[in-house]
Amino acid sequence: MPPLRVGTNVWPGYEPLYLARSMGLYRDQDIHLVELHSATDVLHLFRNGELDAAALTLDEALTLLQDQYDLRVILVMDVSAGGDMLLARSGISALPQLRGKTIGVEHTGVGAILLDGALAAAGLTLDDINLQRLTVDQHHQAFLQGQVDAVVTFDPVATYLIQEGARKLFDSSRIPGRIVDVLVVRKEVIEPNQAVLEKLLHGYFQAVQFLKATPQEAVSRMQGRLGLSEKAILQSYQGMKLPSLQENRYYLTGAPSPLQTRARELADLMLKNELLDHPLRFSQLTDPRFLPRKIP
Repeated sequence: MPPLRVGTNVWPGYEPLYLARSMGLYRDQDIHLVELHSATDVLHLFRNGELDAAALTLDEALTLLQDQYDLRVILVMDVSAGGDMLLARSGISALPQLRGKTIGVEHTGVGAILLDGALAAAGLTLDDINLQRLTVDQHHQAFLQGQVDAVVTFDPVATYLIQEGARKLFDSSRIPGRIVDVLVVRKEVIEPNQAVLEKLLHGYFQAVQFLKATPQEAVSRMQGRLGLSEKAILQSYQGMKLPSLQENRYYLTGAPSPLQTRARELADLMLKNELLDHPLRFSQLTDPRFLPRKIP
């Protein structure tokens, strides 16, 4: 049987998967981690059948459901608590000053959620700004070249821009619980890969435990992939919550599960922002069966 192909873009919240690999917890013949530049690339490969599983924001998972992909959420990886942010040029010091300015944002639910919160806090609407759609791998260059006055982004790009003088005006700590990253799996690959999925999640939680117990050693392993200093990586984890095994059981269990309820609320917001074409109908979204019973 070929290895399970798991795709991610570069984001500290997904890094425990790669940490588990570096700890020798995944065998190449069982699990193949596919590293991509952006969430847009991850979605593209998933749609093309080149990935069996993917680390995505919940809104990205909903776009796949809209396109008739049958999938299950088997893990809540992180909940943003400041890690997603709106950064502006040094001459812009307050949110109301964004009126008439050009703001770069990825065409995703996360971008819409963060921008919606920032504009509401500023007393502005989309009609008051110029919106420029950018994938995350374009954020850094577009900001430095003056193509945008502000950008909705996240680490590692956010750290680079702040180091180069960008000013943080708003972040996801002001909209708690609204931005969630999950691991999704195609329904058709679940049954033949149950043992591998259990190994995948077991290794993930062991890596999270290692990160919390020995953060300096853990982040030293992450530096090469993330391209950030140890200090910057540790700071990025202060902007998110990595749900525990017990919290994952809470999120994923029930009919409907708490995560499925949150997904319905998010789908309504996305429909309002024209990120979905039609209302979604899904009876089962989460599957907690592969969560380990305990972490050694």
